Amino acid sequence: MMSAYNRRLFEAQDPKMSVPVDSNINGAGQSSSELFAAVGAIVEQNKMLMTELQSFVTKLKAMEEQSEKNKRSADRATVSNNPTKRHCRRVDPALCKTARMLHNSESFVVKFDGSTSFTNQVNAEVLKKLIKQIRETTTVLKGDQLISNYSDDEIRKACYNIYANLRNQHVANKPGNEDRPARYKVLKTTRQRRQRTFERRWKYVTEKERVKWSGIDQEIMSDEELVTVQDDETMIVHPPQWRTQECTDFLYTCDRRYQENQRKAPKYKRAYRHADSNDYYSKREIPNAQGRYPSGVFVDCKCFKLAE
Repeated sequence: MMSAYNRRLFEAQDPKMSVPVDSNINGAGQSSSELFAAVGAIVEQNKMLMTELQSFVTKLKAMEEQSEKNKRSADRATVSNNPTKRHCRRVDPALCKTARMLHNSESFVVKFDGSTSFTNQVNAEVLKKLIKQIRETTTVLKGDQLISNYSDDEIRKACYNIYANLRNQHVANKPGNEDRPARYKVLKTTRQRRQRTFERRWKYVTEKERVKWSGIDQEIMSDEELVTVQDDETMIVHPPQWRTQECTDFLYTCDRRYQENQRKAPKYKRAYRHADSNDYYSKREIPNAQGRYPSGVFVDCKCFKLAE
């Protein structure tokens, strides 16, 4: 609505075009108060819609979280087809801690026996009592029902982890197995080093090479042995005997690309050299193929078929 000063100026320019004080803003016969009331109703309706939308978004997020939780639970319960990945051992750490505390408590008199099998009668009784106590500990009240946070399969796997640790201790204490933990540590270190080397080289593979060599993993990498002589570290490389020269050249090409794309030199650089002729090749056996390796990786096709 115009002010009095602007109205007088407007009428002075054209007296016929006068603007009344109570002019209709929308030109539909509604007063300003009715228009403000309609706008207020629309605002209130929009607020209600926004509230409903926020409630819907909250419910949608809760459904997505529940779906992810169910998916993780299904992944834990599913045994992987790849023998190099032990998905069947993936258990909630909180559940493992609860099972371990209950098993090691003084009130739990009977313990697992690592010198016998897991299906032994004594271990079966211990498993039955431990599962019962774990279920009582992890059960919560939701509404009018008592619901456990874990399935029976997850609780059984957590109990088996306790038995597996006791079994490993029993085997390690046998005569002749004093160096078993050290050997396992070396195997784990070499496996992790092969994994890091493979991931580093695979970043510099072209699309054509990615299609050709699709399916290879860290198992085809060479074994590396760290030797220290007078504070000088040297990495001795032992290539696998069953790997073809074509595959070896491909891996060396990827490694050269990695070295050329380094922005800065590493803090320390180890010397790499191949082993002597007497101990040149790695003693690692051919990996279990299961049809996932492409052609051109193994030297002899017969070895490939026998390893399946």
